[in-house]
Amino acid sequence: MRFLIRNLPRLSYQTSFLVKTAVLLIALGFGAGMLSYSLDDDAQFRSALYFDGLNFESPLLDLANTIDDTTHEPEDFAHYLQFLTNRAQLYVIDDNFMQGIEETKYPPDQKQIARLLAQSLKANSASPELLALSNQTPPAPYSNFALAQLWEMQGFGRDAGRAYEAEALITGDNDTRQLAIDAYLNKSAFRELVRLLDDPNYSHLLVNERSYLEYQRAVIERDWPQIVLSTVVLQYDDLVWQIVLITLLTGAAWYVFLIHAGSLWPQPKNLAICAFAILLGMMSAMSTLLAITVQEDYLGFTEKYDLIGGLLYCIAGIGLREELLKLLFFMPMLPILLRKKDPLLALVVAGCVGLGFAVEENLSYLHQSDGMSGPARFLTANFLHISATALTGYALYRAFLTKWRELDYFASMFGLIVFAHGLYDAFLMLPNLMEFSIFSMTIYVLMCYQMFQIMEQIRPHGHRRVSLSFVFTASLSAVLAVSLGWSTAQIGMDGLRALGVSVVAVGVIVIMFFRVINEPIR
Repeated sequence: MRFLIRNLPRLSYQTSFLVKTAVLLIALGFGAGMLSYSLDDDAQFRSALYFDGLNFESPLLDLANTIDDTTHEPEDFAHYLQFLTNRAQLYVIDDNFMQGIEETKYPPDQKQIARLLAQSLKANSASPELLALSNQTPPAPYSNFALAQLWEMQGFGRDAGRAYEAEALITGDNDTRQLAIDAYLNKSAFRELVRLLDDPNYSHLLVNERSYLEYQRAVIERDWPQIVLSTVVLQYDDLVWQIVLITLLTGAAWYVFLIHAGSLWPQPKNLAICAFAILLGMMSAMSTLLAITVQEDYLGFTEKYDLIGGLLYCIAGIGLREELLKLLFFMPMLPILLRKKDPLLALVVAGCVGLGFAVEENLSYLHQSDGMSGPARFLTANFLHISATALTGYALYRAFLTKWRELDYFASMFGLIVFAHGLYDAFLMLPNLMEFSIFSMTIYVLMCYQMFQIMEQIRPHGHRRVSLSFVFTASLSAVLAVSLGWSTAQIGMDGLRALGVSVVAVGVIVIMFFRVINEPIR
C-alpha cells in the first residue's frame, strides 16, 4: 500500500495501471455480488421473475396458442366474459361463435348477457338491449361487467371503471373493484381514484397508490402546502438502501472528479462551497417537480409525441424549465464567487449545482431500473447536467463580474444550452426522431468538449500530480462495480447479462472522455 501511495502520481499516467485499476474494482464488485447471490436462497426465484418480465410476447398471441374451439369455459361467469372478449379478438364472431355460447352450461340469463356482449363486440358498439339491462333497477347481474369489457377493449377506461363499480355494488366482489381501479389507473383518471380513496370498499385496495393519490388530491384542490409535502414524500417513499448507495456513490464520484479537475483539494473552504452547491442542485430538482405540477396540471402544457408539439415541449418545457431552475439555485453562490474572483471555482461550483440536480433525479431513475442504469447514467445524464449548468452558471458569473458587459455572452450561452438540452431529450423521446438518436450523443459530446475547453483556458497551467484520467477511471469503475455487485447479488450471472448491454453502449462515451481530458497517458 505504501508503494502504491508513493508511486501513484507516476502510475496514474500509465495505461496499464488504469486498466488494472478498472479490472480490479469491477472484479471485486462482481465477486462480492456472486458471493451474496450464492448465499441467498431466493435469488434463483428473483432471477426467473426478472427475465420473465423482459418477455414481451403478446398476450393475445399467447392466448391464440392456448385457445381452440374445444376449450372449456371458466367456471366463473365474470371470467368467461373476459375469456369471450379475448376470444373475439382472435376469431370472427359468426354463427359458430354464437353457437359456442349456447353450448355453455351457464343459465339462460347469463347466456343472454354473453350473446349481447358478443353482438356488441361485433358491432363495436354497446347494444341497446345490454344498455337497458345495465340501466334497469336493479341492474341485471353481469350486464355492467359485460359493458366494462367492451369499453375497456375500445379504450374507454373511465366508462369501463364506472361499469365495474356498478357491478361491484351488486356483487361486492373485490376482484371487480380491482378491475375498476386498474381501468382508472390505465387512463390516469385521478379524480375517480381520489374519490375511491375515501370509499372504505376501495381504500384497502389502494394502499400502494395512496401517497401518489394524496398528491393528486392536493393538485385537484390546489392545496400547495400539501402539494409540497406530497412531492417530498413521493420522492423519498419506498427507497431501497442499496440503490440509494449507488446514487450517492455516483454523486460522490463526480464530486471527486470535479474537485480534482479544478485542483481544489488544498482549499477546504472551496470543498465546502462545492458540497453546498450540490445541496442547492438537489433543491432545484425538487423545485422542478413543483414546476411540472404548474406546467402540466394547471397550464395544460403536457408532453406531446408529434414532431412539432414534442419539440416545443422538450425545448420550452424540459430544457427551459430545468436549466432556468438550476441557474436560479446557482445564484445564491454568486456573492461568494464574485468576492473570490476565481473563474475556475465558479465553473466547478456551477457544475456541482448540476451534479446535485442529477443526484436527486437519479433517485427516481435508478429505482425504476432497479439500479441497472447506474453506469449509463454516470456517463450520460449526470455529466449532461454538470456541463450544462457549468456553462450557463459560468456565463452568468462573467456577466456579473464584468458589470453586464458580457450579458450577450450569457444570453447566447443560456439560449444555446436550453435548445441543446431540449434537442437531446427530443431525439430520445419523440417517435419521429428516435431513429436519429445518435444526434443526442453528438449534442452531449459537444457540450462536454465546450466545458473542458473553457476549463483548460481558465485553469492555471501545470501538471496534475495524479492524473484526471485515473480519477475518472477509478470513479467509473467503482460505480460499475457496485452496480454489478448489486445486480449479480439479485439475479446471479444474469445480472452481468442485464448490465452488460448498457456498459457496451457507453463504451464510445468512455473513449470520448479520455479524449477531452487530453492527458499524456503512456
